[in-house]
Amino acid sequence: MNKKFLVLPLAATMLAASIVGCSKESSKPAESTAPKGNTAESTASAKKKDPVTLNIRFFGTENGHYRAVDPAFKEFEKRTKDTLNTNLNVVWTPPADYGTKHQLWMTSGEDVDLFIPWELNKFAKDGVLADLGKYFNNPQYPGLQKAFSPEYINDNKIFGKTYAIPITNTFMDMEGVIYRKDLLKKYGMKDISSYDDLYNYLEKVKENEKDMVPYGNYGNTAFFKLFTDINAQQLEGKVFPFTGIGNPKKNFVYAQIADDGKSVAGVAALGDPASEWANFNPKYGLDYLMNEFNQAKRFNKFIPADTLANPGGLAGKEELVAAGYVTVGGFKGAADKIKAKNPNAELGFWPIFKNNQEMKPGTQSTDGKAWNFIAIPASSKKIDRTMEFLDWIFSNQENNDLFAYGIKGTNWEPVGTNQWKVPDGVDPAKNYAFPGYQLTWNPTLNRIPAGLPEQVQKYYEYQFKPDTFKKNVLAGFTFDQEPVKSEFAKCNTVMDKYLPFLLSGFGDVNENLSKMNADLKASGVDKIKAELTKQINAFLAQKK
Repeated sequence: MNKKFLVLPLAATMLAASIVGCSKESSKPAESTAPKGNTAESTASAKKKDPVTLNIRFFGTENGHYRAVDPAFKEFEKRTKDTLNTNLNVVWTPPADYGTKHQLWMTSGEDVDLFIPWELNKFAKDGVLADLGKYFNNPQYPGLQKAFSPEYINDNKIFGKTYAIPITNTFMDMEGVIYRKDLLKKYGMKDISSYDDLYNYLEKVKENEKDMVPYGNYGNTAFFKLFTDINAQQLEGKVFPFTGIGNPKKNFVYAQIADDGKSVAGVAALGDPASEWANFNPKYGLDYLMNEFNQAKRFNKFIPADTLANPGGLAGKEELVAAGYVTVGGFKGAADKIKAKNPNAELGFWPIFKNNQEMKPGTQSTDGKAWNFIAIPASSKKIDRTMEFLDWIFSNQENNDLFAYGIKGTNWEPVGTNQWKVPDGVDPAKNYAFPGYQLTWNPTLNRIPAGLPEQVQKYYEYQFKPDTFKKNVLAGFTFDQEPVKSEFAKCNTVMDKYLPFLLSGFGDVNENLSKMNADLKASGVDKIKAELTKQINAFLAQKK
């Protein structure tokens, strides 16, 4: 199950107040620009239609993933009463129950018109998803035609067909460290620009700020994404990590593509002997992984001692944390939380990947795939009407804004041409919140929060530029895990046992890797490696 949209557990809660999707290591935006002003409604919705109710299924909990959304839904119904004449019956299911329930919906033929398909490939194989290809690049649906380029749709086909609609905005949410810049100044230190800078800063905090936690752990794998560089690894090294459930915390098999890009040069698992890594680019093979784990060990003294037993222990105490993982999309929400409790706090952001630090074009690895998807069951009797609803959402910025931010003037207000803010006097904790990764995100329709530090705003702009991205050698490849799904399930259980120790820096690195590798072998990792090699070689052989 590839749930790129779920925010992973974060004890330090240094993420945005609003929920955002997990940053995907690689994707590329469609090469088009945001529409300016209103556009005419689509041909499909120009005349008043018979009334219809669309049954929509999202996942989430109130005040966790969404909040105060009904007025915006009613506003949509009001605005389109004389054209689409569509009512929305939106049902939210807690994430813990969604996986099981959405399988039941599909097998029982429940009346569902639009939903989030967590079992995307399986549903497509089983024939339960409608093929939506005819609705794209179709002048009858100008909103969809404008927002979803042929390349974007093609990159996100499943088994050669458009069984789901790709939903993503920037195909990258720059990852980095948020830190207390006021403390940095207090110690007479320069802005953080390296891991050594970060280490020295955390050391100062540990020595002088006895009531503070130097680094807020990211769940039980405290140093999530730190000490890695996925873009350089894929584009320069041609090394690709694979995991069983779409969770980068659980990468355990790595594939090296040959320099000519025509075959697999090597496949290795965590803990494999050096001989298994012999054909890997040295910079991005075994040395790369050992550096990640050894650095976690080095930085371990800066995280809470009870990280493994109490990964959520710092929730609600953001003002006591001197630094932590955050995405640039989550920076403002995290900064606002801290400043609400400490108005004198000043926050800085350091991107952890080299290409993001330099903001060079063509250095962000992409496979062309979206972060998230929405789909329509093949059993739905209202496919045309559902697609007309989606066409309306993507027809222009104003329509998209309604679902993304709520009612203009009440829930949000525009700033300049592409920014937004919460109106003065409105409590963000009670204001409209909607998980855009389930419906509204698109490369052509973007706003950024107003009031960002100048440098953070530049980072936002960088990740919205199409020329930031470059397709890697495995773009278009999807690993079909069905032949080894049992082995994957067992190996993921092994990851749950050992990775928290390795990525939080607890215990002996070599000892943990040795035990992990023995358990991976017993769980069938060699079969996974062989199947992965077979599938990648077949893909590269047919690639033009």
